[in-house]
Amino acid sequence: MKRTTIRVVTVGLAAGLIAAGLAGCGQKNGGGSASTGDTLVYRSIWSAEEPQAKILQAALDDFAKENSVKVDVKFLGRSGGDALTTEMAAGQGPDLFDAGSDNLPAWRAQNLAAPIDDVLKMEVPGEKGTTVGDVIPKAVITAASDDKGLGFLPHTAISTAVWFDAKAHPELQANPPKTWDEFIAYLDSAKSAGRVPICQDGTIPFYNVYWLSSAIVNANGAGSLLALQKDAKAWDGADIRTAAEQVAQLAKGGYFESNFMATKYPAAQNDWIAGKCDLNINGTWLASEVAPATPAGAEIRSFQLPVGGEQSIEAGALGLGVNAKGKHIELAKKFLAFFEQKKYQELIGSEAKNIPARSDVPAPDALAGLQKSLAGAKSVHLTYDAAAGVKAWWNDLFLPLDDQLLSGQISADEFLSQGKDKTAQYLASQK
Repeated sequence: MKRTTIRVVTVGLAAGLIAAGLAGCGQKNGGGSASTGDTLVYRSIWSAEEPQAKILQAALDDFAKENSVKVDVKFLGRSGGDALTTEMAAGQGPDLFDAGSDNLPAWRAQNLAAPIDDVLKMEVPGEKGTTVGDVIPKAVITAASDDKGLGFLPHTAISTAVWFDAKAHPELQANPPKTWDEFIAYLDSAKSAGRVPICQDGTIPFYNVYWLSSAIVNANGAGSLLALQKDAKAWDGADIRTAAEQVAQLAKGGYFESNFMATKYPAAQNDWIAGKCDLNINGTWLASEVAPATPAGAEIRSFQLPVGGEQSIEAGALGLGVNAKGKHIELAKKFLAFFEQKKYQELIGSEAKNIPARSDVPAPDALAGLQKSLAGAKSVHLTYDAAAGVKAWWNDLFLPLDDQLLSGQISADEFLSQGKDKTAQYLASQK
């Protein structure tokens, strides 16, 4: 599955990168001050032809020239194996690695992510008196942090929303649904008018779960979905029942395209941008992915799933981490600050078509609303509420149950009962 903007990075990065060329690039201990002739080593899950790789390569080349150091970078793509964590643990890994909100727990668990809170106090090169922490909003810093502090430095902010074409549906731009009842009323009106309300790539479980995860966490705030993983009794909560019933309502309403659970990526999102349905729930990479098929004049915009309550906003991030056992920790940190310069962040928006981590650098028009929401968010939660970090529960238990709920194979009652029982069994197996 080729992705222009890296949902699979945050889903699969913890497995690691190809270790080709890593031998001898690092040592168990190190991280002293950089000196002329040092080599900064970076192994990336971006493919060389992707815009993010080109932006990073340009920045690394500039950094090498300005600091009289060398850079050793390989863009390996998402087809790599799981050798990176092993190499890093042995002190033979790169200085820099790609990281995302979803996989920070995996890096922390192995003590491979160096503390980098001090980078927030570093001055952005060429911007006298402006620190890195001054330009990255709190929500984005939160997305890259845990109880141990900042785990990686974001260069891109990500989130999830319901997407529409404002040119085709100006009514949604002028007055997006603000309550669940208003949302269902819109779906019913679209259906009555002979339109397909929602396109969904049903063979992608981590896309299907956006409906349920958003219904739970947008309404109830951080920790409400994660609680289902930690305590079987949490499945009895009234808020969880409400969310499950909302998803069951979508399943029963006939709002998706015919046989949507067999739809293979990217068919549904391509149908959506072609105007074959009104809505698609997806991440902030959607506009970039459908760009080649986007009709002239289309105006991609979004709104949050309207479930009320906390109205929490998902705040995720992609960025760069520093290997705790890397040879050049301080040099790697220096590059992190270097890469936050406006000229590189602007390319994240204009070339990669993503939301720059810096709130003072405009996102593409399609993402401007979400960027503003993230910058001013009063309540935020991590991607999937950080529940995807425990793969045995997430992949084997929660996602299959969610697929059954969204497809109408099981009711909300059955979903809750099975989820509680299977979670209790899972937790018992961990003792």
